[in-house]
Amino acid sequence: MKNIAVITGASSGIGKEFCKQVDSYGFDEIWAIARNQDKLDLLKSELRTPVKTISLDLMEKESFDKFEELLKQENPSVKMLVNCSGFGKFGRYDEIPVKDSEEMVLTNCIATIKMTYLTIPYMPNKSKILEIASIAAFQPIPYFAIYGATKAFVLSFSRALNVELKHREISVTGVCPFWTKTNFFKVANTTTNKAITNYSVMYSVEKVVAKALKDSKKGKDKSIYGAVAKIQAFMAKILPHKAIMKIWLKQQNLKEKYKNK
Repeated sequence: MKNIAVITGASSGIGKEFCKQVDSYGFDEIWAIARNQDKLDLLKSELRTPVKTISLDLMEKESFDKFEELLKQENPSVKMLVNCSGFGKFGRYDEIPVKDSEEMVLTNCIATIKMTYLTIPYMPNKSKILEIASIAAFQPIPYFAIYGATKAFVLSFSRALNVELKHREISVTGVCPFWTKTNFFKVANTTTNKAITNYSVMYSVEKVVAKALKDSKKGKDKSIYGAVAKIQAFMAKILPHKAIMKIWLKQQNLKEKYKNK
């Protein structure tokens, strides 16, 4: 039986970095899941660990049927699952097509649930699950509303599931990156108005992933990298969310940007 890691969103950004950093973990195989087969093939050439490339669109129901069938056929021992697939869009509610908002929920929430629940039966005791949430999970975020709400779901889901799986010694870590240097912003800024432009700090993807893996190894139910990120998460706990939202609006100059719109 192969000991494997399953990583979604593996073709770029945080998902690709997870593939690179677990390359030295001694897995028999890494299952790299993403839509872009060409990028997956390139990743395969960059790693020492054998990579099974699996081109799936996690917004499509058929993708989960295919993944479930593959698990049944291969019957692997999944020692690590990392759910990185997801995206966000900046903008006011009427600037983001409803279809895009629905797809954010499907990718960030529904796909996370399905991939997790399909994989757990193949995970031995002491395995690791990492779900990519966001520092956005700790507060409501105007002009980034749907994304923030989906990540609040992911973090809450992760922490609760961590308790449910204690009897099997499987840890679930909700990873909460702050602004991170990835291609996330190319998609997020495709709405009609670049609502969010003030990035107070931009962390490296390598450090975010390294911290996540370290926290997962310790069995922590959440992982936050960076002083600014930790301060923001703390402030979101002690200040009223109305105050936090006012600070956010001022930081991004959003009242001025939208006052005549």
